Amino acid sequence: MSLGNDLFVFSPSASYPRPFAAVIDDRARIVHAWSSPIGQPDVETSPPSYLRGWNHIEVTPDGCLFAIVPLHALLKLAPDSTLVWRADVPAHHDLALGPHGEVYVLTEEPRPVPCAGGSHVLLDNSITVLGPDGELREAHSLYEILTTDPYLAALITDAIGRHRQAGRTADTAVLASRLEGANGWLRGRDVSRLLRSRPGSPSDILHTNTLEILPAHPAGLWAAGDVLVSMRDLDLIAVLDLGARTVRWWWGPGELSGQHQPSAQPDGTILVFDNGRRAGRSRILEIEPVTRAVVWQCEPGLFCEMAGGCERLADGTFLISDAQAGRALIIDRDGRERWQVQVSTSTSGARSRAEFYRFSAIPGSAARHLGTGDRPARTLAESRVRCQLGHQSIRSAL
Repeated sequence: MSLGNDLFVFSPSASYPRPFAAVIDDRARIVHAWSSPIGQPDVETSPPSYLRGWNHIEVTPDGCLFAIVPLHALLKLAPDSTLVWRADVPAHHDLALGPHGEVYVLTEEPRPVPCAGGSHVLLDNSITVLGPDGELREAHSLYEILTTDPYLAALITDAIGRHRQAGRTADTAVLASRLEGANGWLRGRDVSRLLRSRPGSPSDILHTNTLEILPAHPAGLWAAGDVLVSMRDLDLIAVLDLGARTVRWWWGPGELSGQHQPSAQPDGTILVFDNGRRAGRSRILEIEPVTRAVVWQCEPGLFCEMAGGCERLADGTFLISDAQAGRALIIDRDGRERWQVQVSTSTSGARSRAEFYRFSAIPGSAARHLGTGDRPARTLAESRVRCQLGHQSIRSAL
């Protein structure tokens, strides 16, 4: 099997203050790039790594790029990097495209919630829905939806309680004077930076890193249009009905540890990258949601404590983002490596804890829109990033 038509995209964490995303082919050649400094924080503010560059990027079938400026904005860029539109929302980690051009994106804002002995400032995560033109349509609080389930409500309450018992609090009375504006609680990267600077980051309990719009489940566990989300620090993946504001299904506590990128499969199973923070080793799991059983797992011999992920490719192999090691690899179902690329980025500033957030396959239909008008961005990418194939340069036929 040739990889000649396979294209992959990533955005180096070290590309700040002029972030770029690069598309490479199966031979690790850069074939397209986008770049834009729009919305980036000033260098003089010494922003932490989670506020620099692009948090997540996604390519559309027509060759446009969605880029998340963390906790500040969502950009839509044309293939030549010109701005199509900008939505000023505190976006982070992931987005999904709706059936009629809508854009679903994860956002966050502080929210006071009740807890034993007072109140707690939580960074509530929401699913914000934008129209095809980037205009705000609606937002759905994950805190409000998750707490409709008694077990998950207790899970969140217990997490807040553990922070308070350890002396790591985000007390409303202490923070209110700094976080309340004329129209309610402030939002955005400055507020999130303040809350995350507190020891133990006690406000970031809901830390959500994945969003996927689902087709109907074959056995009826969820309906078309429900969403799959992943909460890293709760070791939780869940399917939510946004319209009914209810939890359809959940799994993970006691099994997962800091997971990323769950995805629903055509047969109704769920694939997920278990970062394995407690065990010190990462693995890929496939869960049968009806029985809640792990029906397949693979340990590819790596440990990616943060970021990363996995996705099933069209031929049944698996693309793994080993983000902290700066590499991507493709394995088959038997765990045999079929392809690997190592990514390194030159930088004159502070490095991030991961080389990139996620390494993704892009739609084949996008290829005909790429490779033209991107020369400035591609020149920048070629001067900053190096991609080198591992010992398995081409997958053999399955």
